[in-house]
Amino acid sequence: MPASTLRDAALTHFQKKEYADALKLFEQAHEAYLAEEDREMAAEMQNDLGVVYRAQKNYSLALQTIKIALIEFREINDVIHTAQTLGNLGSLYLEIGELSHAADSLNESIALFDPQKDKVMRSEVLRVLGEVRLKQGKYMEGLMNYEAGLRDVENPTPQQRWLRKLLATPLKMMGMK
Repeated sequence: MPASTLRDAALTHFQKKEYADALKLFEQAHEAYLAEEDREMAAEMQNDLGVVYRAQKNYSLALQTIKIALIEFREINDVIHTAQTLGNLGSLYLEIGELSHAADSLNESIALFDPQKDKVMRSEVLRVLGEVRLKQGKYMEGLMNYEAGLRDVENPTPQQRWLRKLLATPLKMMGMK
């Protein structure tokens, strides 16, 4: 079976929260991409495996797997996938309570994303960084990051629009917007 077919099937299972099936198919896709000598897609499958392990709450394996993907993306100088993987790593660190590592990974991710071309991904990472800063007790920084992330959401939900307005007022009053 072609690697892309395995990947598509794995994504379908992941979206249905059928993690065991997704895991098997991502592993097979990873091996297939390696056989095709497609390092970028093999690393992407490695990253996706880490996301599945995280969904399964297997944090140590998720951390190990995502770090391997990150090394590969850096080696092939794939900036956008490096930024995405750093975002995944930061989210994982947040989930396991390693806030300083989360902030470092997320800040590095934000620095790699192009503010114009990568708005959607950058927006998501800014919101996660805002959450990290709030949990660190850095309330103003957290509010500013979260609000900046909301500002770039292209089609905000009613809740996101409400939250954006709510955050804008105190930031404006304090001269931070």
